[in-house]
Amino acid sequence: MKIIKDASRVAAEQSFAQIQQWMQQQLMHPQFAGDYESFVKSTSKLSAKQHINIYQRSYIARLRDCMVAQFPALSYALGKQLFLQFADLYLLEYPSKSYTLGDLGQHFGDFLEETRPDKEAEVKETWPDFMIELSNFEFLVNSSFDEKADENYQKATSETPEENLGLVPVFHLLTHEHPISLYYKEAVNDRNPQLPFPQESYCVLLRREYRLGLFELYPIQYQFLVKLKEAKSVAAAKQFLVQQFSVDADELETYWQQWKTKWLEEGFFVSK
Repeated sequence: MKIIKDASRVAAEQSFAQIQQWMQQQLMHPQFAGDYESFVKSTSKLSAKQHINIYQRSYIARLRDCMVAQFPALSYALGKQLFLQFADLYLLEYPSKSYTLGDLGQHFGDFLEETRPDKEAEVKETWPDFMIELSNFEFLVNSSFDEKADENYQKATSETPEENLGLVPVFHLLTHEHPISLYYKEAVNDRNPQLPFPQESYCVLLRREYRLGLFELYPIQYQFLVKLKEAKSVAAAKQFLVQQFSVDADELETYWQQWKTKWLEEGFFVSK
């Protein structure tokens, strides 16, 4: 009796897995016809195919909404209709395979690089580079919300000794060929920015008390913070600028006091 029961359970599990696999295929690849009647009952009002079409439209609409939510600045830059065309093609090429839709746009920048219209051209346009940079930046913004990090730290103050200054755990230093962070902030705040020309830019994206902060940097500040993050030492970061960029030590000390005051207010530092 036990053998029969176990065999029935295994058969049911296999059947359920088959239905799940078929349903997933129908949702993720609606362009392919399916054997609808084998899995879905028709009713007096709707055929089996029409029932599935309802789920397909809802699923695709949900994925589209997620893509717009993850890439609001890129959606603005391209225009929503063109953005959705790119998103639809992307979702066919990179269907969701994660339990969370937070990872949905993970490969969008790769997709834009792979499909850029000037991919084979010797002289390339700059606007695809901007779109690719912006998409990668926006995905990082989204993923930084959920980035795992030790949040049990003590915030630094003006009284914290320099040797005890460290950076908050979620702290991303970024450099771009376009003013990405400025454009992003303008777009998400509905200030209708124009597409920018290429211009090297530097910024820091950080999370403090589960809130994100985005700040532009000068090149010298970027280099200082890169070294500070790497060496975990203010003294080493100062020495790096003096030796590698021939910055005058006395002038650097003046700059550093100004930077430290501002960055303490903006929540860059913890007390180690």
